[in-house]
Amino acid sequence: MRVYLIRHGETDYNREGRMQGHGEVPLNDLGIAQATRLAQRLAGESIDHIYASDIRRTVMTAAVIASHTGSSVTYDAGFRERDPGELTGQTYETCMGFFDDESFEPPGGESVPVFHARVRGAFDALAESEGGNGRRLAVVSHGMVCMAFHRIFTPEALEGLDDFTSKNASVSVLDYDGKWIAEQVLDASHLDGIELLETRSSGA
Repeated sequence: MRVYLIRHGETDYNREGRMQGHGEVPLNDLGIAQATRLAQRLAGESIDHIYASDIRRTVMTAAVIASHTGSSVTYDAGFRERDPGELTGQTYETCMGFFDDESFEPPGGESVPVFHARVRGAFDALAESEGGNGRRLAVVSHGMVCMAFHRIFTPEALEGLDDFTSKNASVSVLDYDGKWIAEQVLDASHLDGIELLETRSSGA
């Protein structure tokens, strides 16, 4: 099984540096352009199916990819972003504990252990259901989910990356054959020439 793990395109909350979590924030014009570039890259990869978080920005990104690949889409809440609870809508600067302190529990939201357990469960379920069939899949998710995946399953892929950022509409290329192997990590080369908003790797 090959999986293309994707972060959604840019939203206005990304541009403004605001926590969006499970908020239904749509892609902005740049985000749609980023998703289109990514979809054009994937058009030649014979994507069999798309799994996506069921939040508006990932739904929109998945729809653009589906329009270029002809793939069907399954929405799965297991691939949602970490929930910041009552911090939703606040600026990153006022919520640094959410990013920097793994013991921090946002009011009404998810702690790091709870979030990581959910991410692990979502990808374990994907491996169990799809791992033996040799298909090519896209998973459209969020920045913190992408980083959590690598920290849980392929931590060696992050070695030597001092200033590691997860850009909107970046993609990791992953192979699964009983274990996960990262062939490419959050690559954004397909976005060359498009204005990119630099965000924290842990951005929503």
